Amino acid sequence: MASRSWILPLVFGLTSLNSWMLFEELVVNRYGLWKYMPFYRLNDPCVWDLAATITIVLLITALRRSGRI
Repeated sequence: MASRSWILPLVFGLTSLNSWMLFEELVVNRYGLWKYMPFYRLNDPCVWDLAATITIVLLITALRRSGRI
């Protein structure tokens, strides 16, 4: 089972990133919230996507170190 210990963090990370992208498309872009977000680029990768990715990676790292994943 230890050889498959990478599956859960990978799935958690991909699901979290997908959730961010859906939120971005369905809420931020649709309702025009991007106008109030500094450094946001419509329909292009931007600082906000980088921040979400770094947050997800840090969360996975913290959960793995605490033994929860």
